[in-house]
Amino acid sequence: MSVNRGLQSAPHSRNNADDAQAAIIQNVGLEEHNARRLKRGHDPDRYDGVARLFHWVFASGIIYASIAGYALAQLSSGPERDFLSRLNMSIATVLIVLFPLRVCWKFVRIEPRALPDVSEVQLALAHRVHILIYITMFAVLASGFLMVPNGYSFFGLVEIHTPFVKGALIDKLFVIHRASCALLAGLVLLHVLAVVKHQLIARNDVLRRML
Repeated sequence: MSVNRGLQSAPHSRNNADDAQAAIIQNVGLEEHNARRLKRGHDPDRYDGVARLFHWVFASGIIYASIAGYALAQLSSGPERDFLSRLNMSIATVLIVLFPLRVCWKFVRIEPRALPDVSEVQLALAHRVHILIYITMFAVLASGFLMVPNGYSFFGLVEIHTPFVKGALIDKLFVIHRASCALLAGLVLLHVLAVVKHQLIARNDVLRRML
């Protein structure tokens, strides 16, 4: 009987040893992979340079557009309003060109490691908020371009043609643009509050990921 038990336990011992060896090999492989990434200049705790550039370009554009949009609402028709409107649309045009590039880069970039001590629920919520931010940015840029009647001057260099003339459709697009701008501002505020919470309360140095 003891011989049989010994024969039965032997395969289990070999299986456990094989599992332990496989885990060691996997860990070594991960360490080598991370070492290669560091040698190439990639910090596993930060977004890559292209992602950081896209983030700050769009952040600056959104902040400017929010301020400019409020200023335009306060100004009456005149040369100052026309200049600010053309500048606003010119900057928006740059973002329109960069937006599909940013979306494509999001799918091919190497994601940094998850923040420590962040629950799966928080990670899932943050992921959904980021997706909603991208969708809202698209709505803002698309409606902002389409609601401009008869085209506009791109930094005074070339004329950009838009598809619609002033009318009921333009008015509807303007409503969509205002609503999507308000939603985007709220989402950005939520994003900033989350960063403040992680940086100052959780103290997990979240800002370093984008600096």
